[in-house]
Amino acid sequence: MINVYSANSTIEAHLIKNLLEQHGIAAHVAGHYLQGGLGELPVINMIEVKVAAEDEARARQVIDAYEAGEFAISDNETE
Repeated sequence: MINVYSANSTIEAHLIKNLLEQHGIAAHVAGHYLQGGLGELPVINMIEVKVAAEDEARARQVIDAYEAGEFAISDNETE
């Protein structure tokens, strides 16, 4: 499996994993247990979202779109 995203928290990692799965890309979160094991210490870049090598390009496209704000909910959509 290929690392396509290094997250700052387990919440962020699972958000990316779920986003990829919504786009038909199987994903796995690695290292999410480290956050609990390290307690108060920061776990920056130790939690990774991984996909199969053949899905890497599509996964990076989805992640790039996420980082560009393409999936953001506008104020009009929350009402």
